[in-house]
Amino acid sequence: MSSGKTFTLSNGVTIPAVGFGTFASEGSKGETYAAVTAALNIGYRHLDCAWFYLNEDEVGEGIRDFLKANPSVKRSDIFVTTKVWNHLHRYDDVLWSINDSLERMKLDYVDLFLVHWPIAAEKDGQEKPKIGPDGKYVILKDLTENHEETWRAMEKLYADGKAKAIGVSNWTIPQLEAMAKFAKVQPMVNQIEIHPFLANDELVQYCFSHNILPQAYSPLGSQNQVPTTGERVSENKTLNDIAEKGGNTLAQVLIAWGLRRGYSVLPKSSNPKRIESNFKSIELNDADFEAVNEVAKTHHCRFVNMRDTFGYDVWPEETASGLSI
Repeated sequence: MSSGKTFTLSNGVTIPAVGFGTFASEGSKGETYAAVTAALNIGYRHLDCAWFYLNEDEVGEGIRDFLKANPSVKRSDIFVTTKVWNHLHRYDDVLWSINDSLERMKLDYVDLFLVHWPIAAEKDGQEKPKIGPDGKYVILKDLTENHEETWRAMEKLYADGKAKAIGVSNWTIPQLEAMAKFAKVQPMVNQIEIHPFLANDELVQYCFSHNILPQAYSPLGSQNQVPTTGERVSENKTLNDIAEKGGNTLAQVLIAWGLRRGYSVLPKSSNPKRIESNFKSIELNDADFEAVNEVAKTHHCRFVNMRDTFGYDVWPEETASGLSI
């Protein structure tokens, strides 16, 4: 079904190139379990999870049931990622977060543990961030401007074997440069939004040059419209022409484009047929690859910016220019 392509992280850990995203909307109890089970049966061996998704228990249940039904597959064959949320950036809270995730998934370790956002917030108990009078997170300015305390905890849990690798998500170049000055263990992954409407080329190249593997979330773009043009990734004529010409789905084209650019890709779906088709490996020829690159050169729109929830914008310049939803 898939090429089984892998990447090797800076510490020697092997990561499957195509992962399965497990984010699910609230109110969809059981959807994650069904999707994870379907993905594992199809052949996915890389699951991307997060504490914030509130479904780690279903992910863990899906893994356990799959392993029970497939004794030839070992836990070590399945690469599991999870992440610490914004209100848990204090040293002890980071350690609490990894332990809580492991307990929910009933795992002894995760393969990759990420700091979900470069934004620290106050907590209202362990289970949720503190919300201010404006309805947004109450930002911890010290930890947002200096991530050393958070990263020291990440290094600790890595040393303790609770995660085989550690990294970040949504980090910018200046934030990575600041971290490089104090990190004893450099991040091995930076999970960021990447698709043909947001190629993120400068950041991708920075990561490559510093032995950090980029991971693409939302690699298929979004059903949202670009604010300035009303265009959707799914409606782009060039991208759809490439897919139709090759007898492939648009998703297969976008996944293949990401893999050829050299990074891990994390598609998500709850539809079994799409889960399966997304895992089918295709190769883009040079002309089609360059055609997608040309689309990327003429588009820039970030679809995932939670500034209205956080009360903090990681990309203020993009927002000011109408380049971020």
